[in-house]
Amino acid sequence: MALHKPQQSPCFLKGLCIALLLLLTGCAGLLQGSYSAVPDDQRRYVLESLRQKEATIRTLRGLFQASVSGLLFSQRFNGMMSYDSPDQVHLRGFLRFGVPMMEFHREGNSYELYFPAENQMITGQVNGGSVQTEWDQTVQLSIRALDAVLGKIAGLSSAEIRVLKDATHYRLDMMDVRSDDSTAQEDFIVRTWVDAQTLELTSIEYRQSYDDEVVVSVECEDYRDVVALSASGQGPIRLPFVVKATDHRSIGGSITLRFQEFVLNAV
Repeated sequence: MALHKPQQSPCFLKGLCIALLLLLTGCAGLLQGSYSAVPDDQRRYVLESLRQKEATIRTLRGLFQASVSGLLFSQRFNGMMSYDSPDQVHLRGFLRFGVPMMEFHREGNSYELYFPAENQMITGQVNGGSVQTEWDQTVQLSIRALDAVLGKIAGLSSAEIRVLKDATHYRLDMMDVRSDDSTAQEDFIVRTWVDAQTLELTSIEYRQSYDDEVVVSVECEDYRDVVALSASGQGPIRLPFVVKATDHRSIGGSITLRFQEFVLNAV
């Protein structure tokens, strides 16, 4: 009599692979002798603090100078940013003497990129889609940089997050799974470093889940207090005024944003 062998669902198998990947990346850090796992109460404190900071930023306006190298073009320009939680972003870029260079609008996973000089409109998906454009990589790198300013960390809502610590930093290892139908080539291991004293985000690495190669890295510097304009009584929030995102692939490049001013939670 033949025995029936139960079939495991793709979701179950994918979850098992994710847990194994996180376990292996954590073990690698332990073998290096610098990081060790934190107690559960400390883990909850770190994660809740990061999630609370992200939730506190309801709206954010900013003036910045951008420097872009590689990618599809190299350019320096001034810009204005407008963010409304959870995922509406509007950017305007200007050349010298206030000449409009581009406008970018994101809502959810969709984006529009407009170049007024050429009267050209480009539409696409932030996380890729069935139809991709040559601008997707540049847009995704820009979003990584802006997410770091906003304290958004891909995968932070997941329950499978390893929190480790050395003398100066916490390290968070988590998976950014785009969907149950995505392949290993589309998923990332997100490795994040947070200052152990201030809980300020210092750097993020997005690594390919199948070979652990770094695809994108983000560095945050020059944290300053930003006071909310709303009469909520909340204290100041510390935000990074310099953020650099680097794409490490062969056709990659970098984007550096230097902010001059933020307006937080304006009524």
